[in-house]
Amino acid sequence: MNKIYTILSLSCALAIAGSLSSCKNKQQDEDIMIEKIIDKPQSKATSMAAKTTSGTATWAGSKYNFSIRRAADTSLEDVENHDSLFHDNKIELTITRSDGSQFFSQTFTKSSFSGLLNRDAKESGVFISMAYDKSDANHLYFVASIGSPDESYDDFTLVQLIIDRQGATTVASYTPPETEM
Repeated sequence: MNKIYTILSLSCALAIAGSLSSCKNKQQDEDIMIEKIIDKPQSKATSMAAKTTSGTATWAGSKYNFSIRRAADTSLEDVENHDSLFHDNKIELTITRSDGSQFFSQTFTKSSFSGLLNRDAKESGVFISMAYDKSDANHLYFVASIGSPDESYDDFTLVQLIIDRQGATTVASYTPPETEM
């Protein structure tokens, strides 16, 4: 019986030694695999210069101050216009009473006027500007321009932003007043 145990022990020892020697002889793979990181192409879009305008409007016998601040908004989809790529803009309109208290503050984008824009203005127009137009007994009127930011092109759409006494807004098509010659 001792012979059987001895033979079995030798067999196990040889099997273990063989497996250990096969590990020693195994060639190590020297190729290191790394994930290639591909840089996302950077936007080549141009931004219009940030601009702030302010003024005063007389409304229902009181003076109101307004501030219109335009800034490029990179969170919005870039716009291709006349073979150039532009960042679209957002415009913040703030209106304060003569005592300094805030009457109105809202940020607008081109989509604020989408119901009044044709397909071309929606797809390739940039929110260019906003300006005070007039007031009447119940409303303040501002005009917004959506179109080509390239001044060599004269393609834009004008829309009207109307603010009532409670600060509610509506939008409407805008027709410039006829000028007398």
